[in-house]
Amino acid sequence: MKTLFLLGGGGAIGSAIKALFIQQGYTVLAPRSRELDLSDSQAIVSYMEKFTSPVDALIFCAGHNDPAPIGQLTNQEIQKTYQINTASFATLVAHLRKQFEQQKKGYILGISSLYGSISREGRAAYAMSKHAMNGLIQTLALELGPHGILCNTLSPGFVMTPMTQKNNTAQMIETLARQIPLGHLAAPEDIARVAYFLCSEQNQYITGQDIVVDGGFMAGGFQHV
Repeated sequence: MKTLFLLGGGGAIGSAIKALFIQQGYTVLAPRSRELDLSDSQAIVSYMEKFTSPVDALIFCAGHNDPAPIGQLTNQEIQKTYQINTASFATLVAHLRKQFEQQKKGYILGISSLYGSISREGRAAYAMSKHAMNGLIQTLALELGPHGILCNTLSPGFVMTPMTQKNNTAQMIETLARQIPLGHLAAPEDIARVAYFLCSEQNQYITGQDIVVDGGFMAGGFQHV
């Protein structure tokens, strides 16, 4: 039986990913924040030093996003966002690298965002962290590709999740839906299906890529919302 190590499995997208992989016969290891605190770098090291389960795929779906304009954005918030969204991911990969290399196969997927390519008012910390994640994945694809490990990011567009509803008014969500060619926000399951493809044996040759799943939103260029 194959095993997925999933971070952020308690969120809307993470829960959909977890359910789909279980449906496909995977064992899913998905520690919650009380078990693995991604905001604490030493806690991650301590957890991974005890982590011995072989894994076939790592999906990083955890995230922190607390919008604030640059004049109100504190250094502490920048550091917190970067630590949770990017640095913790790099630490996890560093600890799993040897195992993946010994297996000579594996999949690493970071759930990024449209804000890994573009941005929006108030999203400085979040956009910085997602741009950094995309750069990390490209580097991993180069370093780990010779060992048969495929590394990608998946960038959802606007997905109907509690975070989307927290950071956008109902009117803003309606405006977003009108600007998406398919006419609606994605469901978490839409993202999960692409994640499964990228981290299963269906994917044999896609690596170092950022796969955008946005209903066509980016095709017309980023429009002010």
